[in-house]
Amino acid sequence: MLPAESGGAGKTRLAVEFAAAAADSFGDGAWLVGLAGITDPGLVPAQVMAALGVRQTSEMPMLEALRYRLRTAELLLVLDNCEHLLAGCATLAADLLGGCPGLRVLATSREPLGVLGEAVFPLPPLAVPPEGADPRVLASTPAVRLFLARSALARPGAGAAPAVVVARICRALDGLPLAIELAAARAGVLSAEETEARLADVFRFLALPRPARPSRPRTGTPRSSWR
Repeated sequence: MLPAESGGAGKTRLAVEFAAAAADSFGDGAWLVGLAGITDPGLVPAQVMAALGVRQTSEMPMLEALRYRLRTAELLLVLDNCEHLLAGCATLAADLLGGCPGLRVLATSREPLGVLGEAVFPLPPLAVPPEGADPRVLASTPAVRLFLARSALARPGAGAAPAVVVARICRALDGLPLAIELAAARAGVLSAEETEARLADVFRFLALPRPARPSRPRTGTPRSSWR
């Protein structure tokens, strides 16, 4: 599982990227189950069934029905945002893993599930350059690279923001990837210096709507299919 002490550390994005890269290693692909909107731990099995497209056609309990359907599957199941549903996610993971030898579970949470055999991979914030760091190496630090990359997308063709200013922004945001991306998204209307000046009230600033972007044609994306 991927734990992090605070939100915005990039758990979901990393899990999605990992699942996309690993999907071909599983005969039945990789499947993402979003749990952020669920408040009742008892609804976790139903959410998993919905994500997998599995229909319950008998009086069999949901967890038992899932175990039956997955007993021969080769599948990566990603349970995203488990921290508020630890008991429900732990019960489901332990039950399914015990009866489905081809199943693997990747969970994102601020706390471990506590399931037997669980391997924990802590996800710290991105490294930020210390004050007084050599300006020539600032742009090579992970947090600054992320800001520069996302701001370039928000303002194509514009010159890169001063690395010294970006480094101060990243320090103010504690290296949290989500916060850095939200700040960088304002590059279409704000300079790096203007962004830094508005971080005195960081939560209010990051909560502001992002600038509107021209609509683009949507392209199809491959999706795994249940076999």
